[in-house]
Parts: sequence; structure tokens; C-alpha cells
Amino acid sequence: MNELNMVNNLKRELLREGIQLKIIPISRLNEIRDEINQVLDGFTDQGILNYIRKYFDFDIEKDLQNPMSLVIMGVPSTKTIFRFNHDGKEIEAIVPHTYLDFFRTKDRIESILERTLGANGIKFAYLGIPAKLLAVRSGLAKYGRNNITYMGDMGSYVRLMVFATDLPVKDHEWFEKREMDSCRKCDLCLRNCPTGAIDGSRFLLRAERCLTFFNEEESEIPEWIENSWHNCLVGCMRCQEICPANKKVTKNVIEGAVFSADETEALMSTSKIEDLPSKLRKKVEDSGLSKLYPVLPRNIGLLLGDRLGDSD
Repeated sequence: MNELNMVNNLKRELLREGIQLKIIPISRLNEIRDEINQVLDGFTDQGILNYIRKYFDFDIEKDLQNPMSLVIMGVPSTKTIFRFNHDGKEIEAIVPHTYLDFFRTKDRIESILERTLGANGIKFAYLGIPAKLLAVRSGLAKYGRNNITYMGDMGSYVRLMVFATDLPVKDHEWFEKREMDSCRKCDLCLRNCPTGAIDGSRFLLRAERCLTFFNEEESEIPEWIENSWHNCLVGCMRCQEICPANKKVTKNVIEGAVFSADETEALMSTSKIEDLPSKLRKKVEDSGLSKLYPVLPRNIGLLLGDRLGDSD
């Protein structure tokens, strides 16, 4: 099968599941690397640098020798609501769409790649590289004012996935960083950000003030962060939930597990997942929440403490 037919088959298979893609030559990766490093050079906070760098790995040839192209995909996703019972009340706790089902999504895409590319001798490998910038430069997505990427009717409820392949590509689009036109006259996300991480005077998010940076890490939550600002079990949805570009998707939710009062208490008091009772540990693992350890117990307490306080 020729290269064009393989690409068309891949697009058809992915579109059946609502997945969009762009394919660009591997040479563009150097531009992405340089642009990311230029941004990182502006950070003086070592904690922020370590946080950002742990998600990026540009050593792509350890997984695929002599790659020729990058396939960047946007996969429709949605948030999940878990319910925790505590002190006679049931509390809803949101986990944003970017945290759960990574491996399930990756397996699904790899299965499609194997049927369309692998079956025709094309090798591929998943890459942990900066997907947002790549999606925008390739034309797959645009930035919002909140530095999050948006894709048409899917809004920001998208999981970005990048794979290297040895499929050659020549014709492709390549853009400068672009913000959605609708952001020019809108500052809802800026005004709704509890920590002031979205700055109207600059394009780049102030990562050192982003709530997500603090509640993803094991370190102590700073005193300047108010209890009322916590709105998710991990991460933050304040800028996305108020965004007009998400009006078609923000109410789409998956119902996650419900935890009894005893289970909630056990989760809050157990810092290591392996120390949970076996039945509860399996429930946590099956729900996907095991990926949030070791910060899960602390974050449950933060969220429950605030909401229960508001309701009294």
C-alpha cells in the first residue's frame, strides 16, 4: 500500500472515534525543542523547571530509530466526577479529563496505528514531548488565553497524543503560535482564575501561581492559597469551565466511583496505596485514582474540608 493510502486509512479509522490528527516531518521537532528551551530559560524557580521538565523527553530515538515523522492526535475526552461520603454528606469531586484513562487511550490508538501503519511495515512509538505547542504549530489546535489548547467543538476537553513513525511526509502545514480569535475580547478565564496565574500582560501562564502546580506535587500547599480555591480532586477547572469555547462540552461528565464514609476516612488517613485494605485498594485502582497517589489523601481532605465548611 502506498503512503497516501496508508495516511487516508489512518485518518478514516481515527475519525470514526472522533480523533483528529496532523502529520509533520521529524525535522520540525528541533524547532519545538528550541522554542520550549527558550521559554524555560526565562524561569528562575527550580521547582517549576523540574515540574515542567519531568513531562518532556526529547530523546525520541531510544524508542524508534531514524524516525521520519510525528503524528499528533487530539482525542475527545471528558471529566469524571467521584463522590465521597463524609460526616453525613456526599461531596462531588471532579477529576479533569487529562488525568484518567491515559493507558487505555494509548492502547486504543496503538491498535489503530498497528492496523493501518504497522500492518504495512511502518514502525511507530509513543513520545512524551510537548504536545500543546506541537498541536498549535501543526494547525491541529489553537491556544486559549489560559495557555490551554482548544480544538473546535471539543474545546479544551482533548487529550493530545504524539507518536513518532518512519512514515515519510513532505507536504504539511506549519503555523506561528495562535490564540483563538474569541480570546481577544474575552477575559473570563483571567477573572475566574483564583490564583492569578493567567496574566493579561503576557501570553505565558504564570506557572508559579497555578493551582495545578501545587496540588499535583507532594510539597505542602502554600499558606497564600485559600481553601475556597480548591475545586478539583487534582488540578483545576476554573478557567476551562467558564470558557465560552467549552459551552458544548463542559456538562459532559463520566460518573466515577462512590466512596462510603468508612472508605473516605481510610483514603484520607492512608498515605500509601499499598497500605489500603485490599478491597478498597482494588476499587481505587479500578477507578484510575491510584495514579493520583501520593497526593490523593491530602487533596481529598482539602476538598472535603472546604466544601463541608461552606455548607455548615
